[in-house]
Amino acid sequence: MPITDQDLTRQDEDISPQEFQAEEAREADFGNWPELAGLVFTAFVIWLTFAFTG
Repeated sequence: MPITDQDLTRQDEDISPQEFQAEEAREADFGNWPELAGLVFTAFVIWLTFAFTG
């Protein structure tokens, strides 16, 4: 089912609990790896900043 502009502009208060549960079930569960990858990348950028600026 494609997402329409109307779906994108709806707020949580505008949808029923059943629609909210269905939307939550449709979304992919990526786990914690995106947060961990972001943390590692941020640490790497900070290290680069201090490594090359002295």
